[in-house]
Amino acid sequence: MTKILLKLIHAVRRFYWRCAKPITRGVRTIIVGDDGKVLLVKHQYENGWFLPGGKVRKRESDEHALHRELSEELGISDIAQITRLGEYMNTYEYKKDTIIVFVVRSFIQKPKKHFEIAEQQFFYPRALPESASPGTRRRIEEWLGQRDVNSQW
Repeated sequence: MTKILLKLIHAVRRFYWRCAKPITRGVRTIIVGDDGKVLLVKHQYENGWFLPGGKVRKRESDEHALHRELSEELGISDIAQITRLGEYMNTYEYKKDTIIVFVVRSFIQKPKKHFEIAEQQFFYPRALPESASPGTRRRIEEWLGQRDVNSQW
């Protein structure tokens, strides 16, 4: 029931974005485990694997949003060794969405359930699942130095 409700809410949000074309800001994170694998998430409301992250609230710094989202959704704390990969523009969902991508190499995780997250899993960056989103693939390839950085998501 929750999954159906979240998909409906997401469809309504996308309709609103198409009409209003809001300006939004978000963060995504390449979380690198000790073994070099990266953490990806599947959302309840959308198909595919994505980099974890979320919306930056008003008067909230990008880095604070990163800490808040990772703690709320994935139980990740004590985040250190943070570097900024880049800033990207995403107009896919009809909004003007600026996405800041960070790389995190040091953290503690006590996995927890969150209503938005259907699944979370670590993958080798050169062996991502078929259903990893195109934006997720591009950001990881940029991080690995396999492609030039492009400011479009």
